[in-house]
Amino acid sequence: MKRLLFAAVMVAVVAMLGTAIAQGAIGTPFFVLEGEAVGQDFVGLVPEGLRIDGHTRGVVTEGLFAGATTSGIDYLLFRHDGVGVIDARWLLVDADGATVAITLKGFIGEPSPGFLEAFLDPEFEPADVDIPSHGAAWFQTMAPQYAFLNHTVVGFTGILNIAQGVIRLTGRPLAP
Repeated sequence: MKRLLFAAVMVAVVAMLGTAIAQGAIGTPFFVLEGEAVGQDFVGLVPEGLRIDGHTRGVVTEGLFAGATTSGIDYLLFRHDGVGVIDARWLLVDADGATVAITLKGFIGEPSPGFLEAFLDPEFEPADVDIPSHGAAWFQTMAPQYAFLNHTVVGFTGILNIAQGVIRLTGRPLAP
């Protein structure tokens, strides 16, 4: 009975601590990520548009996860109107070895009619420009210090530079 009570108290303490961290973080980034493309699998034209599976890795430079590393895959779809649809799965590993799975959903760029045709041209060279991106991220973890993330949604904004293979994202909590 004492073990059960101790376990219940520990769960309550971790939950309160996590909630306090999350509530104090409104406006403060959960993460500022500097990432890079490390490979891609060109799936090709599918009914919805052009599919490319991009492999990434990165480092969190600020926020709750500062110092953590990420690796992941983005099942990127460029629709016929040129908008990119983000459907990514990342694994974050913090300095202590705790892991957090992250699912990101969102969009890259604005409608650009003719983008698919240009992209498929063998002579295509992507412009060296930062393309805006935005979306939301969901988390799954067993790490007690991050347990509050299992019921939190984070909004993110950032850029993708295809020519440089650079990704920069900033994620902030959406709930008070």
